[in-house]
Amino acid sequence: MCYGAEFTGQIVDLWAYHHKVKMDFSRPGAPTDNAHIESFNGSLRDECLNINWFASLAEAKRLIEAWRRDYNESRPHMAHNGQSPGEFARNAGLCHGGKVKIAAGF
Repeated sequence: MCYGAEFTGQIVDLWAYHHKVKMDFSRPGAPTDNAHIESFNGSLRDECLNINWFASLAEAKRLIEAWRRDYNESRPHMAHNGQSPGEFARNAGLCHGGKVKIAAGF
């Protein structure tokens, strides 16, 4: 039995139907439909996935989580005028008692 992309797509479609989720797809050949996720995917691929060889699932989770934390908390983002998401949240008054009130960044 084949569990390829077509079979997986049918399962996702069935799940979406039963949960009243409307599926919306990017147009083929139009990655600019969602430039933010395309940029994020490129960064994840280039800065984490392509440079690490994961010996186990636990190691993959650890290294990807470290990259995610750096991406979300430390590194500057052009969308935040060169500030990290944490700096942006503090400077924009989005933090209260050290916690972000609304999500900022990826």
